[in-house]
Amino acid sequence: MGRKLFACLSRMNAIEKRWNIKGCIDDNINALDGINTDLKLIGTIKDWVPDKNELFAMGISDPKNKYEIAKVLIAKGACFETIISPDVILGEYVEVGEGSVIITPYNVESCVKIGKFVTLLGSTIALDGEIGDYSTTGGFANLTTAVIGKGVYVGSHAVLLPGLKVGDGAYIGVGSIAMKDVKQYTQIFGNPARVIGELETFDFN
Repeated sequence: MGRKLFACLSRMNAIEKRWNIKGCIDDNINALDGINTDLKLIGTIKDWVPDKNELFAMGISDPKNKYEIAKVLIAKGACFETIISPDVILGEYVEVGEGSVIITPYNVESCVKIGKFVTLLGSTIALDGEIGDYSTTGGFANLTTAVIGKGVYVGSHAVLLPGLKVGDGAYIGVGSIAMKDVKQYTQIFGNPARVIGELETFDFN
């Protein structure tokens, strides 16, 4: 995810220079070993002290990790940029929270509400849909007009029927078709999607 975000920021900079990209921070100091990339690992999250002139972008897709790392860095004074790729089709009156990332072609229709630190990857969300804080959607997911809670993960090519409600911390598997409301902290999979497991509760507030 960090590399995807770096590629997006580089494309945006090529159109209009906005940022001096210093690199990424990761507690796994070997995260980029053996990878051909211009992205540089410049330090660890636990040791990094934000400078007042620095902006951060959230290059993480796992909802729990996003929450925990955002909390750590914000406590140190970090400010997060909201990233919306220029190829995103964005409707009117769309609300997007701090630190959210919308990249690759993505149709966000009018009056959609997107929380903070949401990651949207190549999916579609229709009129008046909502996505809660720290949630992530994979490529080609069709969220229709669903109301999605906090810390939800929606796998690629999943489909949510219009008007559904998805509870906090739920996990919707790749290619699944959700035909009814999804309870919080449940994992569903299949067509039609069925509950296949219960997940550990986690406070995303």
